[in-house]
Order: sequence, then C-alpha cells, then structure tokens
Amino acid sequence: MDEKELREEAIKRYENGVTPKEIYQGLGKGKTWFFKWLRRYKHDRSNWAENRSRKPHHIPKKVDGTMEQAVIETRKRLEKQLYAQIGAVAISFDLQRRNILAPSISSINKILKRNELVRKKPKYTPKGVDYPSLQVTESNYLHQFDVLGPRYLKTDGRFYSANIIDACDRRVSVNPLRRQTRVDIAQALVRSWQMLGLPVYLQLDNKLPMRGSNRYPHSFGLVIRLSLLLGIQPVFIPLQEPWRNGIIERFQNVFDKMFFRAQYFESFSYLVQQARTFETFHNQNHRYSTMEGKTPAEKVSGELKYLPKDFKLPKGLSIAPGYIHVIRFIRSNRILDIFGDKFSMPMEVEYEYVWAKIDTAKEKLFVYHDSALVEEYSYFLPKTYIDVSKIDL
Repeated sequence: MDEKELREEAIKRYENGVTPKEIYQGLGKGKTWFFKWLRRYKHDRSNWAENRSRKPHHIPKKVDGTMEQAVIETRKRLEKQLYAQIGAVAISFDLQRRNILAPSISSINKILKRNELVRKKPKYTPKGVDYPSLQVTESNYLHQFDVLGPRYLKTDGRFYSANIIDACDRRVSVNPLRRQTRVDIAQALVRSWQMLGLPVYLQLDNKLPMRGSNRYPHSFGLVIRLSLLLGIQPVFIPLQEPWRNGIIERFQNVFDKMFFRAQYFESFSYLVQQARTFETFHNQNHRYSTMEGKTPAEKVSGELKYLPKDFKLPKGLSIAPGYIHVIRFIRSNRILDIFGDKFSMPMEVEYEYVWAKIDTAKEKLFVYHDSALVEEYSYFLPKTYIDVSKIDL
C-alpha cells in the first residue's frame, strides 16, 4: 500500500472497532502518525487523506517599489551626512522619524543587498579555545582604551587620538593628541573619566606607554599607577591579539572613516574642536543593533561615579594597593610573559589562555585557568615614586 492507502486503512480499522494501538502497530506506524490522520479525518471528511501543500497560507507583504526606493534614497542621503550611520537600524529610525512606516530590519537588509549597497566584512572564526573575558552587564563596568595613529593633517603635521568606549552602553570619549607620551595618554584618561565616569576595569593593549618600562617590568608606568590610584583595575589583553579589544577597535574604524577621512581639517586645533562635536553626535545619535537600536545616551544606566573636574595628575605617583590583570595565551614553551618578565607554567595550561592577577598590596602574582588557581609567585614591587613633571619631556 502507498501512504494514502495506509491512512485510509487505518481509519477503516478504527471505524470497525480496532484499538488505536493495534492499528498503528499493525501498520508499522507510530502513535503520533495515527492520531494526526484521525484528527484530519474527523475535521475534514473530504480529501482528508491527501497530502497538503506546505506553502504558507499568508505570504508576507512584499515591500513595494516606492518603499524600496525610499530605503535606497535614505541610505544614500545618510552616506552624505557627516558622522551619520548608514546601516539598516539607522535607516529604519530615519524613516520613522519622518513618519514613514518602515519595513522590518531584515527587509531593509534584503533591499540593501539586492541593490548592492552592503559592505561585506570578513567573518571572525573562533579558535576553539576558551577565552577568559569579563561579563559586562552595566555602565562603567569595563572601559576599552586604544590610541589611533599616527594620522597626518595636510598642513599641520601628525596627531594621535586616545579614544575610550564603555563596553556596555558604547559612550565614547575622543581625545586627539599631538604626541603619544605617557603624560598625554594619562591626561586623556583623566578627561575621559571626568566625562564618562570611573570604570571598574580598564582594558588596553600592551604598548609601552600603557604598561611602563621594558628595563624595569615591575615598576609600572604612569597609566597603571594612575588607574590604581583611582581604584581602577587595568586589564591587558593577550600579546598580538588586538581583536580582544574589539569594541574600541570597531569604534576606531568608525572614527577614522566617519570623522577623520570625511572632512578637511585646516589645523590641529580645528580638529580638536570638531572631535568634540563628533563625540557628542555619536553618544546622542549612533544606534547599535547590539543594544536593540538604542543610542549610548539611551542605554546608559545606574549611578555613575565621576572623576572631579578639578582633578589634576599628582606630581608624584606611587604604586597604590589594587589589582592588575594580564591575559596571556600559553604556548608550547609554557612561559607566561608579563611585560617581559617570564614565569614557568604547568603542562595543563599549554595552548590555553590564563588570567594573571597582580595583587600590589600583597606583592603576589596569582595565575588562574578556568577560574581555578594554578600558580602563585612572589611579585616584589619598587617603593619609588614617578615624578610626573620630569617624564616624557
């Protein structure tokens, strides 16, 4: 018997008083199969045993040509608008702002793709090794920091930009600098924390101005000492893995394309002035799909503790009590490298990431893997001060 005949035979036996269990077992079928066709038989006596089309009864409303053109024109207009985003979320918001009922985000993306207006990005492929990242759930829990540059002004030399972003709400602080010195970077951080508030953690890369000295790895530099003084815990990402600071890295790309390369700057002072405008525009207007389309100003929440506006870099900075964190990937030599200082690791962490925590009060180094302590070392620290007035001059 074919499938249709089996269904008809099952119902025939049922009408003759055979129990359901005997029917579906006798026909080599299951309980779900039998009761599906019994329901079909009872509710639709005509052609109940026939296969039905799986085509949806309701076809989603197709976006008409007028709406498609509105999406395309909005995209092109946003591309010409200084600092504006151009993705589907931004287009949807712009249409709604103009009292136009926007199609879904997926429909807008299809329109952009169909009209070859999508800029494809290479996909990140995970390496398959667990990474001990912080779980961000609130504003000012984690700030990511990076210095962009050098970039060059046509008539006024080179500059850098020390930029910081809140990993939760995406508020940014943009700080153009003439030089990438430790004092300049520290002053940029001071301005950022006066504007954004003080974070629990500051995540940054391993460049020399961020960490201190190659010759004296335990001495720590101005950025670390300033952070410890303010109760902030620096977190250094793995060597040669800038994508671990992915949120600020993506913003640096936005800053470079939407700000620096989108206009002409007649001087560095004019660039600084415009950077403040861009900073404000971003925080109030840029919408993030990862934040359900909210802007940074809409997403920020909680009681934020700000660095006082009259705060100045102390003349002398010691190493205050606190924690410094260093994330490292352990290779076949099983060496943990902390700012040039080498520590031997056990076999169990080979080809794994470890989280090293320096406790400056106890002068101890604790090494964790999967949240479990695997090694502990003494980590003696100098008692000297940094004289801020005498460095980087």
